[in-house]
Amino acid sequence: MNGRSTSNHQIISNAFNKHFTTIPDMVNQNINANYCVTKTSVNDQNKLSFSLKHVFQYSFPSIKYHCTTIKRIANIIMSFKSANSCGYDEVPSKLLKLCSHFIISPLNCIWNGTIFTGIFPVRLKCAIVRPLFKKGNKNDMSNYRPISILTSFSNIFEKVMQTSLLKDLTDHNILSKEQYGFRTKLKTDNATYQLTNEMLNVLNNNLLICDNFCDLEKAFDCANHKILLS
Repeated sequence: MNGRSTSNHQIISNAFNKHFTTIPDMVNQNINANYCVTKTSVNDQNKLSFSLKHVFQYSFPSIKYHCTTIKRIANIIMSFKSANSCGYDEVPSKLLKLCSHFIISPLNCIWNGTIFTGIFPVRLKCAIVRPLFKKGNKNDMSNYRPISILTSFSNIFEKVMQTSLLKDLTDHNILSKEQYGFRTKLKTDNATYQLTNEMLNVLNNNLLICDNFCDLEKAFDCANHKILLS
């Protein structure tokens, strides 16, 4: 930091914390400086919301959340790997699976209450953030990315919501068929195969190929929450 190395754990932790929380601001400042991008106004956000509503031919009904069940909670818990790693609550998935018969009923009540009130337990929002080294100089903080380790209970609710949301997106064909990331039974291999296949077809027809690849810097960290919610 500032051209000096340190081995003080407290200083290192504070530095990483400051670095990770200011990443979006730093990236956005660089974009604004290099490309003369102006701040998104409320009017621009309204235009974006209007555009999103007209992307699809038909409007979609609101997502219908259904009550989860004890059986569903049990299946989610049993699908976890029996690991000893844990969040700040020190309850690993291995222990969760061993005592699942005793806690699935109260967990079911908690999650149903959370779904229909829209209130998520505050303590389950807490996570242990660990810096994971990517590549390059290990003494450079920019070569690390933050990994959030949530509690096992948070992971259960994540699965509950993910299943409901994915079902709604699938039932109404909202996701593009070219969306391969983070979807069941689809992965980057499928995208590579389709791209290769289309390129070969074009070459066989003696046509030209033009590809445009875009890599977004710190994409997840810099996601605009207002746009995302819209």
